[in-house]
Amino acid sequence: MDNRILPSEFPVLSTDRLILRELVEDDALRVYSVLSSENVTEYFGIFPLIDVEAAKNIIIRYKNSFNEDFAIRWGIELKESNIIIGTCGFHNWNHRHKRAEIGYELHEDYWDKGYAKEALKPMIEYGFSHMQLSRIEAMVYPENKNSEKLLKKIGFDYEGLLKGYAFFRNKQQDLNMFSLLNSDLLK
Repeated sequence: MDNRILPSEFPVLSTDRLILRELVEDDALRVYSVLSSENVTEYFGIFPLIDVEAAKNIIIRYKNSFNEDFAIRWGIELKESNIIIGTCGFHNWNHRHKRAEIGYELHEDYWDKGYAKEALKPMIEYGFSHMQLSRIEAMVYPENKNSEKLLKKIGFDYEGLLKGYAFFRNKQQDLNMFSLLNSDLLK
């Protein structure tokens, strides 16, 4: 019996301006351009990438996580230019408890244009409807006020500070916990 929840074919999601699709090796240069920026990676939990090979390895890791039914990470592509401007997805997916963490990042040239909010909406809908999630969590650096503002805008609730929760960038890091429940959307 197959207990897989994610489809065997990678799902493609679409909005007015964006296509959320599987990242492939040909996207490595664009992924590198996003994750080689200190401004982007400062709150992503990693140091900036130093070469395209590291971006290829990240894409492989995303593919393996999808194949193992553990996570899903979409490339955020602009419809008008077919350029990858970031990624978004779910990780730390706990099937038993029907919860997963959300993550996202955009190339800094595309900040403050509504792309993150636009990408997250269909992704969240997919998480609740297809992945059967009851709870979506977001862990955010306390200093990342823009991300907190975005999460609150799309309905996430602040739950509290997790002291020393993760080891990011060679130090223990406090993170703020936000959540969105499927039952909240039904109200």
